[in-house]
Parts: sequence; C-alpha cells; structure tokens
Amino acid sequence: MPPPLGWRMFARLLLLSALCVCDDAFGWGAQGHQMIGAIADELLLPNASERVHALLRMPLRVASAWADCVTDVEHIDGEGFVYKPDLRFYAACAEFDTPEDITRMEDYVARNWDTCLPKPGQDPCHKQYHYTDVAIQHNEYELGFAGTSDHDIVAAINAAIAVLQGQPAPAPFSIKDEQEALLMLAHLVGDLHQPLHVGAIYIDGHNKPTNPEATGILDPKTETRRGNSIKDGSTNLHAEWDEVVSSLDPADITIKMMDEARAIQTTPGDMTTWPQIWASDTVVVAHTAFKGITYTHISKPKPHWAARFTNRNGYLATKRKVQAAQLTKAGAHLAQLLNAIWP
Repeated sequence: MPPPLGWRMFARLLLLSALCVCDDAFGWGAQGHQMIGAIADELLLPNASERVHALLRMPLRVASAWADCVTDVEHIDGEGFVYKPDLRFYAACAEFDTPEDITRMEDYVARNWDTCLPKPGQDPCHKQYHYTDVAIQHNEYELGFAGTSDHDIVAAINAAIAVLQGQPAPAPFSIKDEQEALLMLAHLVGDLHQPLHVGAIYIDGHNKPTNPEATGILDPKTETRRGNSIKDGSTNLHAEWDEVVSSLDPADITIKMMDEARAIQTTPGDMTTWPQIWASDTVVVAHTAFKGITYTHISKPKPHWAARFTNRNGYLATKRKVQAAQLTKAGAHLAQLLNAIWP
C-alpha cells in the first residue's frame, strides 16, 4: 500500500532522493522518447495535430512514455495483471496514474501477454513488441532473419498503423482502439531508431561475433540480449546507449535540431513499408554501436561478456553524435507517419 499522500507525491519524493545518486535514472526511456515526441509535435500538419490531440488529450512528448510505463504491469498469481510503478522512473508515467489509465494498461498487457506463444525464457509478448535482433553482419532488416518475428517492433508498428487506418490489428496483436494504437506508435517509432533495439551482436564460444544466418543455427548461448549481457564496468552496453546527455532537453529543442528534423525527406513508397526501411537504416547505424569492442566471456556469478574498448572516450563521443542524429530522425519519421495517416 502506498502511504497516505498517494503514489504521485510519494514517488516524486523517492525519485528526488534517487536522482541524488543516479543521474541517468531515466535514460532513453524518458528523456530520449520525450525528445522524439517533442520534435514530432512541432512537425505535425494541422489535421494530424488535431487528430493526435483528440485521441490523446496530451502532446506526443508526454504520450511517448506510455508503452514503457505499461511494462510495469505485473502478472501476480491470484491477482491477475496489476500495475506496480517502478518509482525510479515514475515521473514520466505520472500522467497515466489515473484509474482509467491504469485499467487500460492492465487490460493491454492482459490481452498481449502470451498471444505470441513466447518460449521459456522469452519476454512476454507486449515487451517483444519493442525490439528485433538482426545480426550486425547484415545491412538490412528482413523478416525471417534470426531475431525477427511476426510480433517484433516492425510488425508492431505496422499493426498500430493498420488500426489507425480503420483496419483490425493482425494476430498476435490485440489493439483495442485508435488511442491505444497511437500510444504504441508514439513510443515504438522511437525504439525503432535506438540502435540496440534493432541491431544485435551474437558472440560465439571463442568471444567472436557470429552470424546465425551463416551457421543456420541460432544458439541461445550467443545471444547478448540487445547488449544487456555486455558489461562495461557496473553498467551494460544497452544502458549506455539509452543514456542521453542532459543538454538534450525535451522542453527546449534547439533551432538547429528542428532545422535538421525538417530537412529529413519523407520516406518514399507506401507507409506500411516505412518501418522495414527505417529498421534497415538502424541496422546499419548499429554497426557503430559494436565497433571497436572486444569481448571476454565471464561465467560467474551470472554469465555475461565484459567489453574492452579500443578507445572508450572516442567510442562515447561517437555514441553521443549518433544518438542525437537518431533522436532527430525518429522525431521526423514519427511526424511523417502521422501526417501520412491523417493528411
């Protein structure tokens, strides 16, 4: 039970104390997604802007957090699906802490928990909607590659597009209405541009990158879980790519960044092909995320790989440049997609 002052005030107090010891508590999950939403808010055409406001009653900057807040819904024996907010990241989710929104989040997870028939050890389906795992030996995304599926991030975005066009969501997705579809898009388009949500490195028993397509076998022991199993000291590679520098402020997008977003050309072809095209672009960008690193397998206490950088400072500088470019691109693409749906 939360204390009498309620979840919101209690969480904010706890969050303030947590931020004293953890400057990057939110990472891409809040700051980065809000950057993307804020850029898209500025690029929406009048009709698209009107439809977004009617469906969400909030800007994309705020709505962009919803799909991550949903991951705080837990399945508890005897209780069903229950929203238990992670107080470290609560600030971005506070907007959705109402009885109506909590019911929606719990219902969404219940409907999308196991419809994809996850294998033992795999994430529940609604979490698998956030990523795909294309080996970095490739230069494109193609359904059928190891790590792709009919319920990965590319498929999830297309399912949301279908609902916003008045069509039913294809299996295994369960999308209740247009509002839910838009909440998904506001977040997943951002995830599609995070290099470690799309490009993956598989490491063999000799600590060398391996391509599952070349061997015809996807050995689970080679899976690095989008960099979560690659450690850099006390953190991991995925967390480092989630961490966005404080100078990138969603409440104060620079003129330069907006000019760069406006300069990004609309993707050609039918909008249902855009997620695959964008995923292919991110696969190529992901090559940079694994460049200049060697790996050593550590078996205890929990199996993982330790990363060693040829030039760590140079790597981090490159990472920051790539992040800014990807955030800008994601904001432009989100707006382009919504403008195409509601011209």
